[in-house]
Amino acid sequence: METHWATVDGVRLELPCDCTVTELREELHKPTDAVLVAVTGDLVSVVHDDDQPLSDLIAGCADTYYFWRAAEPTRNEILAAPELERAVETATDGPGVEAATGNKTTTDSESETTFQRPGIDN
Repeated sequence: METHWATVDGVRLELPCDCTVTELREELHKPTDAVLVAVTGDLVSVVHDDDQPLSDLIAGCADTYYFWRAAEPTRNEILAAPELERAVETATDGPGVEAATGNKTTTDSESETTFQRPGIDN
């Protein structure tokens, strides 16, 4: 089984490359309503399909993951990004939407939404 090292909510872990959000959530005892947010270089991905292997998504390339809930206090600028809340709110509105957000681009699919990491200028 192929693995990679990543930080999940501040803890460095070795993760199976083909694990799913559901498997991570269960193994790490995270709340069922927590959304997985993945940080890959200058991109942030919000995963909508909890049963798809992360290796099939941009989120699978991440080196940092957060489980995020809207009701919890903000932990950093990534989790405070307005694009994050929009991605979670619009996840059920439909796939295949690309929307310009200022000078940032957000790309939605059925499985994940990606947007430019806050604080990174083009």
